[in-house]
This record gives sequence, C-alpha cells and structure tokens, in this order.
Amino acid sequence: MSRLLKRIGIILGILLLLPVILEIGVRVYVESPLQTDFYGSISRDAVAGLQAQVGVQTVSGPGWVHLGWIADPEKETYRIEIKDTQGWREIGQARFGSFLHRGLGGSYRVWRVPKDRSQPVLLGEVTVRPTFEPSPIFIPRLSGVWQKLFLPEQFGSYINDHTIYQDAQGNWRLIGITSLTDGDFNQEKYFAVGVSRDFPSAEGMSEAPPIADFGELAWAPHVIYSEGLYHIFWSPHKLHQMTSSDGILWENHQITLTAPYHKFFRDGMVLQVAPRQWLLYTTARGWYFSQIDVYQSFDLTHWQYIRTALRSSWGSERNSPFASMESPFVVRYQNHYYLSLTYNNDSFFLHGILLMFKIWLNRPSYNDTLVFHADNPYDFGVYRGVRRSPTLLTRLEAHAPEWVYNPTNGQWYLTTAGWPWAASLTSGEVAVAPLEWVKKP
Repeated sequence: MSRLLKRIGIILGILLLLPVILEIGVRVYVESPLQTDFYGSISRDAVAGLQAQVGVQTVSGPGWVHLGWIADPEKETYRIEIKDTQGWREIGQARFGSFLHRGLGGSYRVWRVPKDRSQPVLLGEVTVRPTFEPSPIFIPRLSGVWQKLFLPEQFGSYINDHTIYQDAQGNWRLIGITSLTDGDFNQEKYFAVGVSRDFPSAEGMSEAPPIADFGELAWAPHVIYSEGLYHIFWSPHKLHQMTSSDGILWENHQITLTAPYHKFFRDGMVLQVAPRQWLLYTTARGWYFSQIDVYQSFDLTHWQYIRTALRSSWGSERNSPFASMESPFVVRYQNHYYLSLTYNNDSFFLHGILLMFKIWLNRPSYNDTLVFHADNPYDFGVYRGVRRSPTLLTRLEAHAPEWVYNPTNGQWYLTTAGWPWAASLTSGEVAVAPLEWVKKP
C-alpha cells in the first residue's frame, strides 16, 4: 500500500510540475533566438558625437516638462538639476536619455556622471516653462457600423496590422501585413497596398502592387510624413525603414535598429512630439509582464530606448511568453494623449502552442483593444487589471486598429483587421467605422 501511495505521489508531482516545465520550455524556445542591445541603433563609437550634436532637447505640456538627450548607459549616468531661489539643486537621476518633470519648469541642467568616477561633465542647460491650460479627458467611442475598406485579392488574402495615410497626390493609401495563406505569420514577408481617392470610399480600396519584399518577416508597417519625405517603419525584432518623396514609390531600405533593448520588439508606431523629436512605441516584455516601450529619435534614423510608456504588473490578465500588449497607437486630442493597444495572447504556454496550429480559444478576445490616457506622451501608468488601473479609459471592440482623421470632413475613424481564422469582426478584410470623442463627465 505504501509503495502504491508513493507511486501516486510521484505521478501527481510530475503532473503538477509538467505545466511549469512546459511554461519554461516555451519561453526558452521563443526567446533564445532574440538578441537585445541598447546600442542596436547607434554604435558605441558614434554616441559621443551625437551626444554633443543633440545636447538637451525639451518637450512640454500642461504641468510637465520632458528633457531628452543621447545616452551612453554603459559609461555614465545622468544627474538632473533645476535652478530656484536657492540656486541649483538636484531633482533626479536617469540611466537613459529621458527625464519627465512635473512642476512650474524653469532652468534645467543635465550632467553626465562617468561610471569611472571621473568628474561630471555638463551635457546641456535649457530653460522651459510648461503650459497650464485645462486638459479635459475625452472618451473615444464607435459611432457607426463597420464597413469593408480593403481586402487584397492578387497579392494576399487578408490584412492584419496596417497603416493609413494620404500620399502626395491626395489619395488615401493602406499598407498592411498579408500573405497568400489564411494567416500564417511565418509567411508574412511583404505588404499589400490599397488605394482610394476618398476615405472611407463607398467602393472600398483598389489593390496596388505590394512593397517591402526583402525576404524577411514584414509586420506592422507605419507611415509618417516629415519635412518633405514619407517614412515607413516596420518590424519584428529589428526596425526596418524606407523613404519616399511621394508616399507611393519607396527606396533607401535600411535596418536602423538591429537589436532592441527588450525582447519581442514589434508593431512600432511613430509620433512626432516636437520639431525634430519623435517617439517610437513598440510591443515589449520584461522578465514576465508585458509592456509598451518608447524609443526616442532626433533625426528619424538613430533610435534609443528611453523608458516604458505603459507597464503591466500583478493583476494584469494576459502576459504571454511573446508579449500581450500589441499594436500600440498614440493619438493627441485636445492636449491629451490616448494610447490604444490590442490586448491579445493569453498567459502561459498553452496559447503559444495552440497558435502554431491556428487555434484561438476565445475568439472575441482577439478584438480586445484597451485605451489609456495621460497628459503627456511618455507615461501612461501601470496596468493592474480592469478595475485597478486609473489610466485605463475604455475598451473598444477592434483588432490592431488605426486611428484616422480625415481633414476633409473633420471626422475620426477607427479600423479593425486580423487573421481570417482568428478574427470575429472581419473575414480577412480591413473594416472601418466612425469614431466620436465624448467628454468625460
């Protein structure tokens, strides 16, 4: 009898340990090929020159000031001071090229503090005063039904993450993930293109030739326009870029970030926050919890990780081995910032294994998009679950949405898309619906 009980105990122990072993195994499997490096965009030798060239740059808003610079965290840390009636006093320290300060503003100094204990060196001194105009919060809501926008037929059979913009001819363009499968992410190596004169067009968009076919994974494109050039960015695991003079023909392909600071770097979205200052928001994961990272650039070529825009912690429902906070998108509306993310990929090993076989256990969860708010574009707080996250504003039923403003009719729109085998709002096409902003009571 004792032997039988012992065997039963061993079997139960193995069964209890099996989920832990599988969880560790899946995480090791998906993480092992990924490389990380803070200096993945700027070589160590180039840091000093760019640091001197950029100095300290500022962005400010209602009651806050952000200081930004080129960092060299292997060699130095940074001391931040402010000048008041008593003279200069320290208000904080930083490891990366970012410091967010709340208050009346004034004169700031950033010191380089070498780790070899040599004398600190002044990096830059700036004076900036934040504004204090009221900044009400608005709740975004869908105000109409979904209508079909674009479905490729010749070069793909669906669209997942995508970007929408107007080209130099005034036409609206959609560039999105696709493949000639029913949603095999390993085959997504170029982008489908849709075009229409109006947005949204009643007839939908017509298909144009695909772009960005370089034999590598091509996920989550994003296009911006700056100083006479269109720029397109995409991932995963490194940052690809191209430029265009008209938003139609693309050239100058380069990989400008070869290794990110955190693993599971993908779904990049770029927001300009000041003249010659841009932020790149990306999916990421820490040791366990999912998050949205922010990278900073002063020229759209050199990028450095500066902080986490949104962290998740205990109480967060989803923390997949390959990160659950996907497709970040930041919108500025009425002096407030809104970060949306599609909250996908359940925790633990099972979802990751089923994904390989195109099985999504809870299909409605595929369309779960969370919207957070902040008075600045750098810090959207911590997500600890729906009921314990003050910055969580609302949830929208959409997957990988783009927020689109049409200046012709003054209307905002939201899109949704996704793999045909997983999405429940669409069947492979991109759909669009009108969006309204309702002032929060």
